[in-house]
Amino acid sequence: MSVVEAEGAKFWHQIVPGIYRGDVDPPRTSLGRLLTEFGADIVIGHPTFRNERTIGGLLESGIAGAVRNFPGQKVAFVVSDGTYREANRDESTLRVALDAAAGALSRLDEDARANILIVATPYEGYGGDRTPGKGSALKFIYEELAYASARLLILADGDLRNDMASWQDVYCRVDREHRDKHPGQHVFVTAAYERHFVDASLTRFIVGPLTTLLGCLVRGGISGDIALSADAAAIERGPWPEARRTYGTDIATTLDHLADERTIIYEVYLGAKLHDITDEAKLSVMPEQVIGSALERLLFHESRVQEVLTSGAPLRYPETWGPEETGIAFADPGTTDAFDIDAKIDALVERWPQFRPEVATVVGEEVAQSLTSEVASLSDLRSTDRAPARFLRLDADRWIDLLGRAVAYTLATGDLERASRAISYLYTAAFLEFCRARFEDLGLLTIDQVRAAQRRLGVPPERAQKFYHERVNGVATKLALDFYATRRRIKELKNGIAAEAAR
Repeated sequence: MSVVEAEGAKFWHQIVPGIYRGDVDPPRTSLGRLLTEFGADIVIGHPTFRNERTIGGLLESGIAGAVRNFPGQKVAFVVSDGTYREANRDESTLRVALDAAAGALSRLDEDARANILIVATPYEGYGGDRTPGKGSALKFIYEELAYASARLLILADGDLRNDMASWQDVYCRVDREHRDKHPGQHVFVTAAYERHFVDASLTRFIVGPLTTLLGCLVRGGISGDIALSADAAAIERGPWPEARRTYGTDIATTLDHLADERTIIYEVYLGAKLHDITDEAKLSVMPEQVIGSALERLLFHESRVQEVLTSGAPLRYPETWGPEETGIAFADPGTTDAFDIDAKIDALVERWPQFRPEVATVVGEEVAQSLTSEVASLSDLRSTDRAPARFLRLDADRWIDLLGRAVAYTLATGDLERASRAISYLYTAAFLEFCRARFEDLGLLTIDQVRAAQRRLGVPPERAQKFYHERVNGVATKLALDFYATRRRIKELKNGIAAEAAR
């Protein structure tokens, strides 16, 4: 097999045996046919955008791991790249991926090489869509899997610096156990891992609580590192809104599988996620799209949500593999320079007027007036170095109340745009209050103390395991459980909003 014909043209360019490169506008079935001719049992997909620093190491560890973890099985790696586009032919990520793949294959014996395929291609233009984003990268893979015979799809973010071999081992064992224990049912595996306390703000403050509205707490519901059976991947082949094609894909996929009665959810511990920390809590378009995508899925699965809101059933949990089952020990997320207290304060103060109308509409004028007062007070602190490190005093209890009101508003009105904007501002304030409490745990009480520490912000290594277990993961889990406990009030608020609108 040297070249696969696609729609009458030679689309795939063979670099060396076992390595192929595509171009923009990949024709439908082109990847699927290539995977079929190869006979892929397992597909490992990496969505990438400017990941030239990490994709090489990711492929090298992944290829070596696949030979060890999937002996005798055919494994295909797909790099679905958004760096290279028709308007900007930046080959940096593709070039590194292809070079790393060639080096990794050259170190294998002939039999092992025959069981590995690497495909690197831009996804732009697939199905006539040119929306840039991680969702579009994954949509290409999900759709093309329909034309292949692979059993399992593993997806991992392109910015990871983890050794993929240990993660593959876990996915392999879960897949084997699942097929033994639950034949005929779909499998969806999500990751639980340590992430820096200033990272994963959406996961801890939006995703965890919202997954409970489908009756099951998934703590890592926005993780980009998942595994799912081919029949589970088929669920992802419906129409996707723009928010899901950009940043909102991970939470939407998790909620879809929580709502599917044929799917068994697993949560596996994978140590620390080592990647480029994303500053989510920055009042940008990214969190609005994630939140909007999540709310859209709650509306799509509204009948199931309504059942949960009135149910007295205890909250369910995934089939959980902790460190003992996965064999992966605690790993300290280390230090970061991604947090800038001055930028956070400036964002809360300067952008409040842009979000105030939506906050007033979605959760009430009284809340908006209270926050206006807090914003004015926070603004006065900006020129005071020794002032206490604080934000808008939006603690966990208040956040649970406001998130519940926003969900009730969404269910009653279907107004995703206003709800997403209101939640984006409010969650940022709530997450920063969480950060303030963690700073206090570390003895950082004033603005100047945080400024001095934020260049290498982290937890002393001797305290890290207990700190992350109790003061980060434990706090986030309690937040989700407390939110679930308010679900009947959400139903009451929703009915009240609907009744008021009908008058």
